[in-house]
Amino acid sequence: MSEQIAAIIPTVRKPKSFGRSDTYTLIVTDSRMIFAEMTGDMTKEAAMEAQRRGKEEGKGFFSRWGDQIKATMRFADRYWEIPPDEALAENSKNFAIPHSSVKKIKVWSREEFNRPDEPARDFTELKIESSTGKYEFRVDGHNPKPIRESLQKVFGGIVSK
Repeated sequence: MSEQIAAIIPTVRKPKSFGRSDTYTLIVTDSRMIFAEMTGDMTKEAAMEAQRRGKEEGKGFFSRWGDQIKATMRFADRYWEIPPDEALAENSKNFAIPHSSVKKIKVWSREEFNRPDEPARDFTELKIESSTGKYEFRVDGHNPKPIRESLQKVFGGIVSK
């Protein structure tokens, strides 16, 4: 029996120092969570492929440009077609957390104020506590409900606000 993908959560950022972050796609399967890093080269490649296809189809500049934007925004959708083991092996920075090791998952909305003259930045905070360690991530956007519901389908009551 093969591993089944239950949810894909794009643009999951692991904060680093000085406001930088690593960006991952979270692939939730029936047995583990796989964090597949999304590198700049990968998004450039997706955009270039969309550009190439658009030229072959005879599309104009603005249509090709729109296709490039869509390709990078929908980059994570490709993981629905890739076996989980292949997604994990795609990059040396990819990692997995087995469900059996997960103790608690918290998902909630947060605001961050960088400077008084700028508006607050909304994001969803995702914290995972497992026997292998604690992980903290940020997902752009302020609505944590779809993420929480996706994780609750797999993990049940260990997912909270």
